[in-house]
Amino acid sequence: MPKPASGKQEKGSGRKRRKGQLTIAGLAASPGLVMGKVTIVGDGVTNIPVRKLDSSQVESEIERFRHSLQETRRQFIELCDRLRDKLKKESAAIFDAHLLMIDDVTVIDRTITLVREKKIGAEQAYSMTVDSFIKVLGAVENDSYLRARTADIRDVERRVLSNLMGLGDTSRIKLSEPSVLIAHDLTPSQTAQLDRKLVLGCATDVGGSTSHTAILSRSLEIPAVVGLGNISAQVVNGDQVIVDGYLGRVIVRPNSEQIDRFFARAKAFRKIEERLAELKDLPARTVDGTLVELSANIEFPSELDSVLSHGAKGVGLFRTEFLYLTRNDLPSEQEQYEAYSQVASRIAPDQVIIRTLDLGADKFSSQIQPFPDPNPYLGNRAIRICLKRKDIFRTQLRAIFRATAHGDVKILLPLVSAVEELKKAVAFVRRVRRELTDEGVAMAGNVQIGSMIEVPSAALLIEDFLPYVDFISIGTNDLIQYVMAVDRGNERVAHLYQPLNPAVIRLIGKVVAAARENNKWVGVCGEMAGDPYTALLLVGLGVDELSTSAAAIPRIKKVIRSISFEQARRIAEKVLTLNSAAKIKNYLTQRIEELDEGIIEIFGE
Repeated sequence: MPKPASGKQEKGSGRKRRKGQLTIAGLAASPGLVMGKVTIVGDGVTNIPVRKLDSSQVESEIERFRHSLQETRRQFIELCDRLRDKLKKESAAIFDAHLLMIDDVTVIDRTITLVREKKIGAEQAYSMTVDSFIKVLGAVENDSYLRARTADIRDVERRVLSNLMGLGDTSRIKLSEPSVLIAHDLTPSQTAQLDRKLVLGCATDVGGSTSHTAILSRSLEIPAVVGLGNISAQVVNGDQVIVDGYLGRVIVRPNSEQIDRFFARAKAFRKIEERLAELKDLPARTVDGTLVELSANIEFPSELDSVLSHGAKGVGLFRTEFLYLTRNDLPSEQEQYEAYSQVASRIAPDQVIIRTLDLGADKFSSQIQPFPDPNPYLGNRAIRICLKRKDIFRTQLRAIFRATAHGDVKILLPLVSAVEELKKAVAFVRRVRRELTDEGVAMAGNVQIGSMIEVPSAALLIEDFLPYVDFISIGTNDLIQYVMAVDRGNERVAHLYQPLNPAVIRLIGKVVAAARENNKWVGVCGEMAGDPYTALLLVGLGVDELSTSAAAIPRIKKVIRSISFEQARRIAEKVLTLNSAAKIKNYLTQRIEELDEGIIEIFGE
């Protein structure tokens, strides 16, 4: 790789070409491993004009502003129509929300008021108005979902301003060669229009797992890393970078050793994928005959192709809240029924576990509560919302029960923290079933009801929970967070978010043991189910099912088929005696390496 001369300025960029290798850690947004040249993506609209108007110009300026809104609306409608065939239905629906933002009465009225009262140009007035709304959203603490929505607002703002300034459509990214896009942020419309033949990968300064950039990158299967801090200031056009969407890092200006490592890893991944693909139709059975149900977590019905192609055995977690987050109104009973029944019928005869609404925390919906809680992870969320908004809960339950006529559907209640709460929720579920029975609605004869175990109080009271449910599913993402008192979305304490902490492992062991003693089915649907170290441990503890992302199914199946249950049981027994996460990780790493030479390469470094 040629070395640029010191201090040389990148043509047309206003940036000095930098030297030296740099590795930046961020958040893995979309899996994949790519290397290519950088193309920096800017905002598209700069140098907003500042103009003073005469009184005679005010009304014509307002009319010009309204015309720009009409043109922006037309562009988004055209974009929606163009992308519906390219993207999954739910991803394309993101842009329906943009149309509502364009027509926001508060923003329009505030802009017009500024033009009239301050006699300033529409560009400046509109930008000031949007900035004030962004400032309010940015001030909301502990709500990554709300903060992520600022990208959508900025997307609309850029289009309106470009139309006001006569710049035309600045959202389309034009590339002449395969590139890795680097940006402070990518708007949803920019991301959705990316040409997969030319866009090798994406990396942004900001963003999180709930941002639409991440959602659309996964939909388009473009490797992406977000939340990199200031990577857009660390590169220039033409720099070579490696985007590692598995480990969530970007290597800028890699040296020869890192490039060799990239090619070696890429080759290894291809070979491993070929090996794993051979397991697609084989059961997740240990070498001594113990069958483990290996299911998939999904958010949308459109993910079923991936679920089936990766060899999942059913759906262990259908996260229904995403039916609410991709729209600006509440989904009707019929809309939910169609989504649930589509999944049930395609997965049949395997089971589908539908988790009832788990809004709150980082999944905020203004349709259900007007303002986020000060501490959303400890606030009004999940089953707490459902028991307060029984109208919403009833609508969802009716849709789920109707869908049971199309397959093996089970109901899962999220974030239950007390026996009294569980009893109320189960009683309400049964009441809705009786209502449907009285109406003569077709349903399955027996619909099982389960509880998530993701709060320490529920885990400690597991023996008291079990009489009221048919099964349990351990949600390890929240359980770890609450046990360790760590916000898993806060990078400053990420090192304390420890799935292998002895407190977490022993609590899970207690729950699994109680379930087995009471002959109740127990699954795990958090990220621990998709990690080879913890999946091996969970099998040894005696779980009946592991549910993870569809793409992780083959690698976890490989681990299960490489060990006997007796080996896994002994490993789990040993882990329960260890007193630190580091000791547990080292022990499990040694055991996995013994299973199959080179198997550890499946999971990264």
